[in-house]
Amino acid sequence: MKKIIIFNLTILLYSCSFGQTSTELYNSKNYQELVKLEKKADILTPDELYMVGFAFFQLENDAKAIQFYDKAINKGLDSAYVHYQKGLSLRYSKHFEEAITEFNIAIKKQPTNQMFMSEKGFVYYYSGQFDKALLVFLEAQKLPNEIQAPFYMVPHIYQHNMEFDKALKGFYEGLNHISKDNECYISTLTDIGKLEFTVTKDFSKSAKAYLQAINLAPKNYELYPKLIKAYNAEKEYSKADSVFSLMKIAYKNKELSEEEMKYKNIPIDEYDWNGQKVTVYKYLEDPKESLDISYNVYLLTKAGDKIERTFMVEKTIRLPDGVKHLLCEKDKKSGSHITYPYGWHTDTISLEDIKKAMGLVLDGKMKQAASSNFGDK
Repeated sequence: MKKIIIFNLTILLYSCSFGQTSTELYNSKNYQELVKLEKKADILTPDELYMVGFAFFQLENDAKAIQFYDKAINKGLDSAYVHYQKGLSLRYSKHFEEAITEFNIAIKKQPTNQMFMSEKGFVYYYSGQFDKALLVFLEAQKLPNEIQAPFYMVPHIYQHNMEFDKALKGFYEGLNHISKDNECYISTLTDIGKLEFTVTKDFSKSAKAYLQAINLAPKNYELYPKLIKAYNAEKEYSKADSVFSLMKIAYKNKELSEEEMKYKNIPIDEYDWNGQKVTVYKYLEDPKESLDISYNVYLLTKAGDKIERTFMVEKTIRLPDGVKHLLCEKDKKSGSHITYPYGWHTDTISLEDIKKAMGLVLDGKMKQAASSNFGDK
């Protein structure tokens, strides 16, 4: 009998010590150590089981996370948050119907929790059920505004559904409900910039939105080409050049994306020609030798999914009349190099003049020429 009492006391003391240790690991976010307690699952408390499940979730092992959330629930932990966390793991595992069930339980326990309602909306969104997602996010907008995401997601879904007027109105309204330190604020500004550029063609408002976003996230260099294109579309060329100069500095400091560092150019303009999109890319390195490219210009197919023609502004050898750069084209079928009788005498090449040259070629008013047969612009 004495041995049994001592054994039970040892188990109790170990459990208390163990509980304190698991809590410390959880509070310190030491998830790698916390999941090692998996082997002790049988003697863990419901709260400890939840902590281990959460640790697996943080380590992106959702299957294990779900197992431990279920263990915690089966041992009596029936809180809203354990169902919420289980719902998250189910969503990331693409078990969408089961995730909805868990979020519904969490919402029933805390019906005014905007986060729970929003995550239910995200399940519908990521499973492609956009109409259901929209209804849930609209409902989430009515709840105490804790996470603010619904005020981005509602217009975002309108945009996906090509209801651009509703989307733009919703994004502008969302700025009144989303704080500037919330990641959705920059996303909202970015989508405003996109819609003002592509739909309303109000390039001034587009530039304003992108500039606000950059001011909040100056190291987000994905935004800079968008601002440059808006400025160029607005014919604010000096402003566009100033932003491009910042991109060149970031390039030299190796702060740009892997793709931009590899290809060494960024988009600076896009416009329509007879229903086809033309995009202009400018190189981040100045041309130094013959055949170095300063600009690429792409004519897309009418569907907009492929490149139909590729043009270049290339540095050339010093020709008799002083031309330093030529308009060229790479023939898509033969791969041959084509030159046009259009050149520049200085290293300063304006976007306006490139578009003028492109218009002459695309409209059939300027034919290709031998490399020695070109004229002044």
